[in-house]
Amino acid sequence: MKYSSLAILVTLSSCTYHNLEIKAHTTVPQTPNDTSWVSVFDPRTLTVRHAFDSGHIVGQIENQLLDEVSGIASSYTSPKSLWMEEDSGNPNVISLLSTDGKLLGDVSIEHIANRDWEDMSISNGPADGAHYIYLADIGDNDKTYETKYVYRFAEPTFSLNSTPFHSSLGSFDIISFSFPDGIKNSEAIMIDPLTKDFYVISKESDNAVIYAARYPQPIHTNFILEKVGTLPISKVTAADISPDGTEILIKNYIQVFYWKRNPSQSISSTLHETPFTIPYQIEPKGESICFANDGSGFYTTSEKIDTPAPAIYFYKRN
Repeated sequence: MKYSSLAILVTLSSCTYHNLEIKAHTTVPQTPNDTSWVSVFDPRTLTVRHAFDSGHIVGQIENQLLDEVSGIASSYTSPKSLWMEEDSGNPNVISLLSTDGKLLGDVSIEHIANRDWEDMSISNGPADGAHYIYLADIGDNDKTYETKYVYRFAEPTFSLNSTPFHSSLGSFDIISFSFPDGIKNSEAIMIDPLTKDFYVISKESDNAVIYAARYPQPIHTNFILEKVGTLPISKVTAADISPDGTEILIKNYIQVFYWKRNPSQSISSTLHETPFTIPYQIEPKGESICFANDGSGFYTTSEKIDTPAPAIYFYKRN
């Protein structure tokens, strides 16, 4: 994808970034966690909690090139807009859209390929007061790649106008890691804003496994995630934690699971409890979910299948 030079001011946080090699350095030896829990519940018989309404379409993704969106995140620097990324084989680009689906611009992430970007999130990071994009290259349908990556950078700020912007980003943190129990395919990442830990959830045909990367995550070496628990949920495609850290959403293709968290409670102990389900409009291939950054609800969208343009749904808080 070619980008023309534009008179657009891009302001990044004043925190220090690290240009790192993509290939991981020596793996830090760690003992796999053998104390992880296994949660037991039947996803078909869970209590429905009406914390949000049943969802309505607020827009459609107008850009026909964005047909494989696999991750979304609510922007803090551009009101009423969503960052979106696509999965394997697509350009190494994240796009900013208004919540009604209009393209506002895009950013090319330099020096890396889109091996299989499967999710993204915006949350706290190294510098206090800044919001960071976490871009997760964690997909692996053929279970080929031992090392997975999360690219972390402060959310850019753009001067928006009627013409979509095109920009690039060449400096960011590269967080590389492996799983303690073999190669995994994953499509979901979520960041705890209270601790800055992030969690990766495997996409299994039966039971999803949850792994933790404790803050501060190493950025100069590959490390091994901590296995924290297993959920009886199949085909997890996305997850998010609310901006205040008190709610957790995990979705697959047909359900959204909801946990309410006490701020003094860990993510692990919260997920060990039986969740609720919440109303969800099943999408053709829904692989994206995110809370609105003001806590007013959450958004979902889908890859393009047979419809002219994928819908953007908003579920307003009741």
